[in-house]
This record gives sequence, C-alpha cells and structure tokens, in this order.
Amino acid sequence: MNFANRTAVITGACGGIGRVLCSQFAAAGVRVAAADVSSQVLEKAQSEWRKDGLDIRGYVMDVASRDSVESAVGEIDRDFGRIDILINNAGAWEHLDSQGQHFLEAMPEEQWIRIVEINLYGTIRCMQAVLPGMVARQYGRIVNISSIAGLVGLPGYADYSAAKAAITMLTKTVGMENAKRGITANCVSPGMIASGPVAPNDGTWLGRDGAPDEVARAVLFLAADESSYITGVDFPVDGGRVLGPHGATI
Repeated sequence: MNFANRTAVITGACGGIGRVLCSQFAAAGVRVAAADVSSQVLEKAQSEWRKDGLDIRGYVMDVASRDSVESAVGEIDRDFGRIDILINNAGAWEHLDSQGQHFLEAMPEEQWIRIVEINLYGTIRCMQAVLPGMVARQYGRIVNISSIAGLVGLPGYADYSAAKAAITMLTKTVGMENAKRGITANCVSPGMIASGPVAPNDGTWLGRDGAPDEVARAVLFLAADESSYITGVDFPVDGGRVLGPHGATI
C-alpha cells in the first residue's frame, strides 16, 4: 500500500488497538502523530516504539475538550506541514456494575453524558479540526473506529451502543459531504478483540476473538490510496458476529 509522504493522526494511541495502529502505520512508512489524553502513558508508549525502531511523535489530546483537540491538531499541522489521515480511535465505556448489569433505567445521566462526549463528540471535534486542511488540499482519509455494539446493540451498554451507532451514521454523512473533495470517510467496527492471547469465542462464526493487528490491517487499507473508491462504509472486523448467532459476547 502506498503511504508516501502521508501524515496520520491517531487518537486513543496508547490503548491496545491504538498502539498497534501506530506501530503498523509507522512500519508502513506513514509519519505518525500519536494522540492520547495522558502524557505519562504517551511517554511510556514512545519509549517502547523507539525500542522497535519506530519514529512516532506523541501529542497530548483530550477529545472531550475542543480547546485540547484544536491545540493538538494545530501543533501537529505545524510540525508535519499537513494532516492526510485521521484515525478516530479514542473511546470509552463503563464496565458493568457489581450486579453484572447497568441497564438503562439505572444508568446515571452523568455516565451517559461522559460516554457520548468522548465517543461521539470527540470524533466530531477531531473531524472538524482536520477537515479544513483536507478540503484545502483536496485529499483526506478518515477512518472512525466504531463497534459492532453500534450495529447489534449490547445489553448493559446502551450509552456506548448508541454513541457508536451515531458514529456510523455520522461517518456515512461525512463521506457523502466530502465525496467530491478527494476525501473519504469510513468506519471499522471491531467485535471482541483480545488484549492478550486470542481466546476461543463460540459466539462468532470464526469461533474465536480477534487480535488488534487484524483491526489495524482493515484500518490501514481504508486509509491508503488503494481504497480511493470506498467511502461511507462500515467495515465489521468481528469474526462474523453481526451474522449471529444470538447470545454472543463482544
């Protein structure tokens, strides 16, 4: 895949999928700006990337703050001279309560607000920050990390599921708005992705969890020049979970 002279901003860069995204993009020749909310976690990740021979710059960005997003994007644009690719990977969800559920009627409003703020509005802020430059250059690749929770729902996570579903439709709309501007916008929706060794999962047709590098490969393709005729799609990376059967975990 061709990434000559391309610069990518990857948010949520220090999570499990985020770190692999940064590594694979850098290994493919992309100039990577790794954005995360924690400076300490960023420093640790950069140390590990350097050990792997990867030159990845870190930037502190809180996607829940418009000022933080605009400041970080401005700094990245000054450092690299352009932003060609945006990977909106930053996200959050609340774990189930002690009873093993957190259904809608018991979900605190502040939790709803926080989850939608980070997942949905964070994605919007980042796109708004980079789109003017992409429009001016008539080139851009936007890949938003959604979730199959936004496609099939996830009991106990109504806030997260709703936010991810909104990201999917947002991406389709942005893809349509920018189709004549040389900019594509697509989603990748992971299923259950292992943070360690891949485990069996009878709830997927492929019978196992996924690995972060499998998500990263899908994102790489959608961010490359070779995907120029693809926009507005949601690309599940879920072992066939969206096909059923019922009762699968994600």
